[in-house]
Amino acid sequence: MRRGLLLTMTEPPPAMEEEFNAWYDGEHLPERLAIPGFRSARRWTAGVAPGEGKYLATYELDSEAVLSSAEYLARFEGATPWTRRCLGKAVVFRRWACEQTHPGDADPHPMARAVLLVAADTALDGFALPAALQIRRFTASAGTPRHVVLAELAWEGASAPAVPGASLVRVYRAYAP
Repeated sequence: MRRGLLLTMTEPPPAMEEEFNAWYDGEHLPERLAIPGFRSARRWTAGVAPGEGKYLATYELDSEAVLSSAEYLARFEGATPWTRRCLGKAVVFRRWACEQTHPGDADPHPMARAVLLVAADTALDGFALPAALQIRRFTASAGTPRHVVLAELAWEGASAPAVPGASLVRVYRAYAP
């Protein structure tokens, strides 16, 4: 069975950023990581204009099926008041539920300090970035665009290359509270 990925892009209103990060780090991540099948999670941040999705979270899953498990659905549908407040006030919230298509069972590279997120309506099979530690490809069953690539990078100072056919190309660096 192929690994899964839950990918979320979020951005709180500026006045709520401190509370949002406290909620994410103190409640949301531990809650998700307690669900069977959630292997790991990381947060990333980008220097983007307001409203473009400052934060990215990557949740590594045993498989995409974890997102339809009773344990996950109970947390998803029974959100805490703090979760409802933080996500309800978000100015950006995008979510992709993905299956890792290449390589199907690769874990995130442990030396990744940044990720290049590339998303398109058509498959990105030919995408290459020679300096990447690893490139993983995903197909989303929920969220658009449906084809997602994460190129894991060893350095934080990378800039986003032009990628023909991609509707989203952005570098996120490792989040540090």
